[in-house]
Amino acid sequence: MTKPLPHDPYITAVVETLTAAGLEPTEHWTSDAELDRFRDDEYAGVAVMLDACLVWTGDHPAVTDAAAPDGLVLVWEHPAEQWQWAHSEANGRLEREPEFLPLHRWADPAAVVDVVRILLAGLPVPGGEEPRLWLHFVGARAAVDAWAAAEISE
Repeated sequence: MTKPLPHDPYITAVVETLTAAGLEPTEHWTSDAELDRFRDDEYAGVAVMLDACLVWTGDHPAVTDAAAPDGLVLVWEHPAEQWQWAHSEANGRLEREPEFLPLHRWADPAAVVDVVRILLAGLPVPGGEEPRLWLHFVGARAAVDAWAAAEISE
């Protein structure tokens, strides 16, 4: 069994909301093993970050073939302040570096559903940041911040 991570409750809420909307990802996971690609200090290249990936493969019923023939991936990373996304290639790799979405890192799961629906339909992503935040984001943010502080002190 893997250890619980501080962003697990939020990602679980997002996946449950997507599932209730008929948009359950093909697969999803959370991790604390990726190198923090946002660092540019003495910890660059050694510090890890929290992340989550939500994947819709090309054969998922909600994926529009013309929009994403091999699927798409939604990415949540700490310390990034916004959700990101990219199309997948047939081998599962990302076609390009993920692009930022108009979704705050702690966006209300219903707002994530709205944006995923747009991405899966192949429509242009609207501009502006979504102001709706997850109901429990204050506690989750404190847990993630504590995790980050512990990583630096190790």
